[in-house]
Amino acid sequence: MNILLPDVLDTSDNIEREVFGSNASIVFGKSTKSEDISDEIWSNCDAVLAWDVMKFDALLIRKLKKCKVIVRVGAGFDNVDLVETKKNNIVVCNVPDYGTEEVADHTIALLLYLVRGLQEYTNRIRRKDWNRRNPMVFRLDKRVMGIIGLGRIGTAMAMRAKAFGMQIIFYDPYVKDGYDKALGIKRVDSLKDIAGIADVISIHTPLTTETLGMISDEFFACVKKNPILINTARGPIVDISALERAMKKGVIKAAGLDVLSIEPSDSSQKIIVDYENDTEWLSGRLIVTPHCAFYSSESIVELRRKACLEALRVLKGERARNCVNNFYG
Repeated sequence: MNILLPDVLDTSDNIEREVFGSNASIVFGKSTKSEDISDEIWSNCDAVLAWDVMKFDALLIRKLKKCKVIVRVGAGFDNVDLVETKKNNIVVCNVPDYGTEEVADHTIALLLYLVRGLQEYTNRIRRKDWNRRNPMVFRLDKRVMGIIGLGRIGTAMAMRAKAFGMQIIFYDPYVKDGYDKALGIKRVDSLKDIAGIADVISIHTPLTTETLGMISDEFFACVKKNPILINTARGPIVDISALERAMKKGVIKAAGLDVLSIEPSDSSQKIIVDYENDTEWLSGRLIVTPHCAFYSSESIVELRRKACLEALRVLKGERARNCVNNFYG
């Protein structure tokens, strides 16, 4: 078996070797651009373990002459052309259940950082100012948490928020009736309901044509309660310019962002420029982390191992557990 990891710079193959065995050829592309890897390597690989750096478009997929499976080493798969892969008889899979705890914990951490006013307090201590008054701080008990996307991570987030005494509502048209009753939470019928009811809004959807730019000026126009917005899902779900306008108008109290439309950020994302420059209007109202919500030493091991096992299943002629390109029908 020829296993290609095109966009991983860490060349320690202990986990991959353990799964695929000593006879497998494991190739590290060590690249961020597909063209830096030879066509011969692409054409000879039986499986690709792809991270989130490269775009697997039609041109690249046609180079995969022997490939049977592409596993996205992660949950999101918006960088892979699912239609083209199916045309070329390539199974595309993801790893949807790694790092669930980490992302939910990170979401709570962003929220607590904001609602406990930690930026302002720590800045004051550096100035030897022990003033306790802080307009950002409020109690979470009895507040409404609105979750957009009630998959694995959204569910883990709901359970954590309940532990803080929060009332949970969610919007997810793909969740079957009754799941909400099992969790003791409430379904709402639209994004407008989330915007109008929630004190905290937390996003946990995949990036699709349906969710792209979903949190927009139109969404913010329906906001009623000056909520906090948290995004640990995918950056392009939130229109970053619309978020800036909503925050400047006071429609959104504060935001915690682990993901951005452009990563690393550039000068086009003005609110991030203001954040980097510690602009006064954002003081205590924004926290940004580097798309790291999923990360821990344990989650990385789990992620790599599960990606390998999924690829091995397909190479052995077994059905994939987490196929995302409708390969089987």
